[in-house]
Parts: sequence; C-alpha cells; structure tokens
Amino acid sequence: MLRFLGLLLAFIFFVPVIRMVMGLIGRAFVNFTLGQKPTAPQRAPGTPPPAPAGGMLHRDPVCGTYVSESVAVKLNAKGQTHYFCSEGCRNKFA
Repeated sequence: MLRFLGLLLAFIFFVPVIRMVMGLIGRAFVNFTLGQKPTAPQRAPGTPPPAPAGGMLHRDPVCGTYVSESVAVKLNAKGQTHYFCSEGCRNKFA
C-alpha cells in the first residue's frame, strides 16, 4: 500500500513537470524552425490593457482603489480634483 501511494504521488508530481518541459521544448523548436523571436504572452480578449507605470497614486473615494493619475477618470468638484478608477465610480460619487 505504501509503495502504491509513493508511485501515485510521484506520478502526480512528475506528469505536470514533464508536460511543462515538453511545452517549452516544443515552443522553442517552433520558434527556431520558423525563425521567430519569442513574444510576450497575449492578453485575453476583453481584458483592459495594463496601466502605464509611474505617476502619483490617488485613492478612489468610492471604492478605495488606488489609481495612477495617468489612467484615472478625473472629476473637478468645488475646486478639488477627485480621481476614480472607472466612470462607474465617478457616477456614483456625483
């Protein structure tokens, strides 16, 4: 029984590792034969683009998310600028 459990655990561990290594080898072979350079992973359809790095972070007054000035939805109210993570939060605030 103990031997069976050892083999089962080894199988559970080694199969994903072998699959990963084989996938890497396969991608490297395809890139080598087609003369392509490795590319960055593609985003899933419908996901927003990554926010640009840098800029000051401000806290969204509605949901509490911290958002960069460069990508924030802004609202000027009573002489003060408020920064929001989305138009939905801005509309809830207004």
